[in-house]
Amino acid sequence: MPCYMTRLEDGRLAHICGDLGPHCGECSDVGDYLCDYPVGDGKTCDRPLCEHHAKEVAPEIHYCPSHWREWDEFRKSGGVKRELENVTPFNRHNT
Repeated sequence: MPCYMTRLEDGRLAHICGDLGPHCGECSDVGDYLCDYPVGDGKTCDRPLCEHHAKEVAPEIHYCPSHWREWDEFRKSGGVKRELENVTPFNRHNT
């Protein structure tokens, strides 16, 4: 039977045993989330993550710590703004 370690709000560790799904890829807690970072061919990283290690970048979109750092560096360097400036608006009315 698998066992998990989770950190309580007061900082203490608790052990939970039972099949609750995959372990977090960063610790031994329950992996309630999957990393949504795109890795190509329509696939995502899918690394299991606990609530503490899942970095929410948009509603219901979570990145693992390493992909979040990569995303944060891209965002801070102005990459989002540069990419959005290359978007051509869709014109439904051909004039």
